[in-house]
Amino acid sequence: MSEQPVLEVAGLEVSFPGKKKMFGKAAPIRAVKGVSLSIQPGETLGLVGESGSGKSTVARALMRLIEPAAGRVTLKGEDLTALKGSALRKARRNIQMVFQDPYSSLDPSALVADTVGEALEVHEGLKGKERDARVAELLELVGLAGHHLERYPYEFSGGQRQRIAIARALALNPAVVVCDEAVSALDVSTQNQIIGLLEGLREKLNVAYLFISHDLAVVRHISDRVAVMYFGHLVEVGTVEQIFERPAHPYTRALLSAVPIADPVRQRGRKTAILSGEIPDIVNPPKGCPFASRCEFATDACTEKMPEFRDHDGSSVACYHPLENSPTSEAFALSQ
Repeated sequence: MSEQPVLEVAGLEVSFPGKKKMFGKAAPIRAVKGVSLSIQPGETLGLVGESGSGKSTVARALMRLIEPAAGRVTLKGEDLTALKGSALRKARRNIQMVFQDPYSSLDPSALVADTVGEALEVHEGLKGKERDARVAELLELVGLAGHHLERYPYEFSGGQRQRIAIARALALNPAVVVCDEAVSALDVSTQNQIIGLLEGLREKLNVAYLFISHDLAVVRHISDRVAVMYFGHLVEVGTVEQIFERPAHPYTRALLSAVPIADPVRQRGRKTAILSGEIPDIVNPPKGCPFASRCEFATDACTEKMPEFRDHDGSSVACYHPLENSPTSEAFALSQ
C-alpha cells in the first residue's frame, strides 16, 4: 500500500438545526464531532457503531451530500470541502457511493443502460452504442450479462440490483467507493456473494472502500482496519485483529460482546458486557467522554474533557483508561 492516503478526513463536524423553541433560537445538534480518518489506496476501512452513532452522516458529508460544518476532506490530494459547482462535480468522479436499499437506489422508470450510463454521458461524453458497450462491460464486471442493460430494475432480484448499483459506482473508475450498509438489506447467501464481488473488484481495480455496517462479522471479514464510532465521535481505530481480539475502548468491548457466537456451548460460557447508566442527550451533550455515563471505568477526568487519541497496543484509542490485553478483556472479543 502507498504511504499517501487516497482519502483523508480531518476534524469533520456535521450539525443539524435543533428543534425550534417558543422563545430564543435552538442550538444546533452536533451529529458528527471532530472525526479524523484516512484510507490508503486499495484498503478497506470498516466503520462501525450503534444506530445513530453518525456513521451514515459521515458518509454523506464525505460525498458533500450534506455540508460539513467544519473540517477538511482531502481526496487524492484535493480539498473537496473547498470545491463548488463544476469543480465539485468533476472531483466526485473519484468518490462514489453504494447505498443500503437496492430497491430504492435505482430509478424504476430508467433502463439499466441509462442508470449505469448516465455518469459516462456527463463526465466522459459517451453516447449511443459506445456508451452501451461500456455499460455492458461494467455489468459483466459485476457478474451480470451485458444484454441486461436493456432491462428495468423490477426485472432483477435484490442482489442483482445491488450489482447494478456497484456497476454504476464503478463507471468512472473512482479511487474510493463508500458502501453504506450495502449488504444489510440482502439475505445471508446473497450477502456473501456481494462481499466476494467487492473483494474481487478491490483486488482487480485497486479501489478503496469505506465500508459502513452494523454487522461486525461482515466488517471483520472484509476490512483491513476498523474505526469505531459512538455518539458522533470516533473512539477507536485499529487493524481488524487489534479491534476484534484486543479491543482497547470499553465501548468497543461492549459492542463486540453483544454479537452472538454460533457455538451454543461457547456462547453460554462467554462473558457479556452489560451497560448501565443513561445514554447521553444529543441536545445537551456532555463536555467529556460521551460514554462516561455508561462506563464502569469512568473517573472525574472522563466527565470533564473528551480524551484525545493516543496509541495503545498498536491501535489508536480515545480513552483515559484503555483496556489492557488481558484474559479478562480477551474474553469479550468476538470469536472467529
